[in-house]
Amino acid sequence: MRVLVTGAGGFCGRHLVRHLAESGVEVHTVGPAASSRNHHHADRFDAAALQLAVERSRPTHVVHLAGVSSGSDVPAYYAANTWYAAALFQALESAGADSPVLLMGTSAEYGVVTPEQLPITEETVAHPCSHYGISKLAQTQMALAVAAGGRAVVVVRPFNVIGPGMPEHGAVQSFARQVADIIRKRREPVVHVGNLESSRDLVSVDDVVAACWRLIRTPGAYGQVINICTGNETTMSAVLAMLIAEAGVPIEVRIEPGRVKRVDVPRHYGTNDKLRALVGECPRERVRSTLKRTLEELVREP
Repeated sequence: MRVLVTGAGGFCGRHLVRHLAESGVEVHTVGPAASSRNHHHADRFDAAALQLAVERSRPTHVVHLAGVSSGSDVPAYYAANTWYAAALFQALESAGADSPVLLMGTSAEYGVVTPEQLPITEETVAHPCSHYGISKLAQTQMALAVAAGGRAVVVVRPFNVIGPGMPEHGAVQSFARQVADIIRKRREPVVHVGNLESSRDLVSVDDVVAACWRLIRTPGAYGQVINICTGNETTMSAVLAMLIAEAGVPIEVRIEPGRVKRVDVPRHYGTNDKLRALVGECPRERVRSTLKRTLEELVREP
């Protein structure tokens, strides 16, 4: 099998490439910056270069992970999270490739939910409240339209993905980096935080990439949106407590109003019933062990 991956240099991308290589899969990557031995250079706006990448890699499967999840450049969200997928589908069509495609969506597509809507199912009406969620929902709707036209497409909606190398803008990584710097005596023993009462469905990146690889090879998943989550919620205060316990040193916690988000969803967790029905296996709740690995990696950084 040969898998063409976009966004291979990103958080989930790096873990997926390693998972595929360890599974004996031939991995090809595509994008502006080299991210594997079998890399094909192409800008997300260059349909011809994307088509050439498809023709040269001859993928049996395509995993589209590229995207933007933070920043102040509003057009960048729609370029990376919607336009890129459209260009990729056009490239596959032009190259005559009928490879199954998996697209990375996000639980942010659901937006704010009421307590009565928990746990979130795939049938929960999406009301995204950020450019990230809106642009990803547009990608999802486009993908489902392509699937209705006959292409094998599956859209996954991971909930809050955690693990070594996660993006710096997220609260969990912010906590972990601050604690790691305290362990290394690079800052005073104080962690600065925002709202600690919100809860999220925290899922290990290893479980996310494993689920993606299983789903793209499961015909029953084609044409569907599928949650990747644990079905459990963890508060940010619990996350911070676990990290401080791992540090093993006294740490003060200071809440700063400037770190509180203007729109902060209080509770957000999903159900993985559909995923279980399709592949017979779901991510396990292993927040503590994943945070431990993440902290250890940060402490080892040069």
